[in-house]
Amino acid sequence: MLVLLPGLALWAADEMTVYDLLAPGTHSFDIVYDVSATTAGAAYFFNPIRGGSTVSKERVVDRASGKPLTFTIVDGKTAKASGGMDASTPDDAQFLRVALARPVPKGAETRIRIYKTYTDAASYSASAAGLVFERPLGIKRNVVILPKGYELTGSASPAIVSTDADGRVRLSFVNDRDDRLPVRITARRLP
Repeated sequence: MLVLLPGLALWAADEMTVYDLLAPGTHSFDIVYDVSATTAGAAYFFNPIRGGSTVSKERVVDRASGKPLTFTIVDGKTAKASGGMDASTPDDAQFLRVALARPVPKGAETRIRIYKTYTDAASYSASAAGLVFERPLGIKRNVVILPKGYELTGSASPAIVSTDADGRVRLSFVNDRDDRLPVRITARRLP
């Protein structure tokens, strides 16, 4: 979770992230992140790119209109200079800076959806038994979807486990903590 300052575009409500795991050997997973910017007057939303991850296939849409939003990847120094970050943000941190369709109205919100693919071998890898996804999750609602043809063998944090219509296993997590939820999922390939 980020440290938020009054008047900045970082304050967010109604967050949910879906992690769609690709083949384990790719170390990649697609992310769909729904968030609402609620800071009155904010023209940008800053989404951190986690250190150690390579991001690709980014795209952002305004959830009210469905129209695409423009974005750039900026470092922490640039984000701080634009007034979007706390002074303690490291200069080499990376952010997706999303230009909102219009500044956030007072007493309202601007809902956006961010799509991206992360490649991160430290968080997601193949194992002798199948796969391991290990990542601390900072927002309240998260879903992890296993690749097709894998079954769950373990979850270090409580999850609601279900099966999608296509047979893929879905784990839903609620982070009721004041810090990050330590998620470690193991799965094996079905015969």
